[in-house]
Amino acid sequence: MKDNDFYVTGIALSQFVYGAESLGIAGVETLTQAGLSKEHLLPTARVPEPLYEMTLLRLMLASESDSFGVDIGQQLMPPLYGVLMSLAFSSATLGEALNNMARYQGLASGNCGGIAYLVDGPTVELSVAMTHKNPIVRRHMAEFVITLYCSLLRLISTRAELSPKHVWLEHPPYSTAAQHRLESIVHCPVTWNAGRTRMDIDKDIHKLPIHGHGDDNLRLAKQLAQQQLEELDKRTSSVESIKWHARELMLSGSPRRDTVAERLGVSTRTLDRRLKNAGVSWQELLDGLRAQLAIEYLSDQELTIAQIAEKLGFSEVRAFQRRFKIWTSMTPSSYRKQLL
Repeated sequence: MKDNDFYVTGIALSQFVYGAESLGIAGVETLTQAGLSKEHLLPTARVPEPLYEMTLLRLMLASESDSFGVDIGQQLMPPLYGVLMSLAFSSATLGEALNNMARYQGLASGNCGGIAYLVDGPTVELSVAMTHKNPIVRRHMAEFVITLYCSLLRLISTRAELSPKHVWLEHPPYSTAAQHRLESIVHCPVTWNAGRTRMDIDKDIHKLPIHGHGDDNLRLAKQLAQQQLEELDKRTSSVESIKWHARELMLSGSPRRDTVAERLGVSTRTLDRRLKNAGVSWQELLDGLRAQLAIEYLSDQELTIAQIAEKLGFSEVRAFQRRFKIWTSMTPSSYRKQLL
């Protein structure tokens, strides 16, 4: 799978946009500035990873907070998660709830992340994986997921004092204040710079019963979750061929919508409908591809910024620099230095 094939759903995007709004940040306005619309906040919307990261970076910059991921992780909004919350509250035990959330987490994170739920001896481990390469995004996302799952532990069990046994984070603390902020929320030992992000939960907590559990409700929630996952897969496959041809044309010149439609043997109206069903417009698709290609090209130290701008179809270097800053909140040169 290519990097530009990664996506999240509207659930993940909504958590950050509406979470930012609750913190006094113009989340919806930032969404628009990043080239997305309110349609991308729908639960089954498919949001390309480059545009998702662009939105997150803008929100992080606007927040001026070292603990943005932690702040958003505390803004737990059950209605945004739909069937995922139904799965959690319909489970018999806290362990089963977390297991179901991990199993169907693709309904929120798409294919940009994963939660592994492992029972080993006296503890249960929740480990976090993600495809994000930007170190700023990765740091805030890791702290967001840990904070969110701590919030879930307390919400589902109705026990405000509940905490994991131990937390590991793949990165070092950004600042002393940021370190104390997260540690004061998880209420357990934290090991920083641990190589990967995960948390241990005591097995006694894992067995806590959930009030209001119902077998019928759980069965229906699982059925709905499976249907939604299949629908996401269907929407993904319908647009992949469009992206493949657009990317190929972009590598050799300027991609045209009618050329892609002709290659696929469909009308431009049908092509637009397929893109709409996948939750993305033609321009958004091109922007996502250009952003990803720009990042790929910048990792090649033999290419100059001017050569990259030309390869992406920009008439001048400044136009590329301005656009790249919109995509990532960084200049191409700054991004390249960060990679080094």
